[in-house]
Amino acid sequence: MKTKKKILVAIDFDEQSLIALRYAKYFAEISKYDLEVMTVIEESSFMSKLFSSDEMLIKINKEAKKNIDEVIGSIPEGIKIFTRIENGKPHEKIIDVAEEIKPAFIFMGKSELPKYKRPFVGSNSMHVILDSIYPVITIRGNYNFDTYKNNHREILVPLDFESETAEQITAAIEFAQMFGTSLKILAIQTTGGKGKEMNLLTKLGKVKIVIEKAGVVCDTELIKEEKRSIPEVISELSVKNKSALVVIMTRQEGRFAEYVLGSNARDIISGLDIPVLSIQPWDTNEESKIFSLIFDPMNLY
Repeated sequence: MKTKKKILVAIDFDEQSLIALRYAKYFAEISKYDLEVMTVIEESSFMSKLFSSDEMLIKINKEAKKNIDEVIGSIPEGIKIFTRIENGKPHEKIIDVAEEIKPAFIFMGKSELPKYKRPFVGSNSMHVILDSIYPVITIRGNYNFDTYKNNHREILVPLDFESETAEQITAAIEFAQMFGTSLKILAIQTTGGKGKEMNLLTKLGKVKIVIEKAGVVCDTELIKEEKRSIPEVISELSVKNKSALVVIMTRQEGRFAEYVLGSNARDIISGLDIPVLSIQPWDTNEESKIFSLIFDPMNLY
């Protein structure tokens, strides 16, 4: 997928979106990418209905622009920040802007939810994750940002070898190169005996070779787990290893369910306190240079 050196972050001025903005500024500073900050004035909102005249909408947009400038605050040196106001449905406008500017990824905050509600992702974030062809990074909770910035480096990549993984590995490699960090490739064995274990270890070894050929430091791990859920294992390992990012595919549980987020992906996105990067399958005719290296290496997939 061909993208530009831009990060798109959508904010609605609530706490979670402002946390996402803070992370987006940090990622922009590391990557030296430009930052596009947008907010959407919902067409169905009370204000839009009450003040439908062009003059009043202009005033509302000016106020929103002022608010954006205030929350952006200081700008990291060498980073260009652009702002824009859109009118309409938030998830539709976010996707429209993404298609226009072709960002490397999109940042979105998601609500802090109690444990019994964690499987449910905010509707705007969910729509963008499902409908956008660009990678989406979601942020949950108010994790100590200074701790994250100083101690979290490794990118965790849990792979399901029974599903498509080429795009997931490609994205992880590109992020590792962008941020100068290492990858932890994880496979989780929930069933089967020694034969399946050896098969997974062989595939992990092949993935490690491909990643190291791309110039990225890589470690692999196979965890055998029959009791805990896959999201629980991933969450525990991300905390233990102080992961900076978890990279997942969002359609590993039936591509026929085009507009349904798989349960494992949903639980990972909703349950982790660190950023989660959601990847969609993309057209291999628009691959990056790394995709040609990673796609079906040594009959792996």
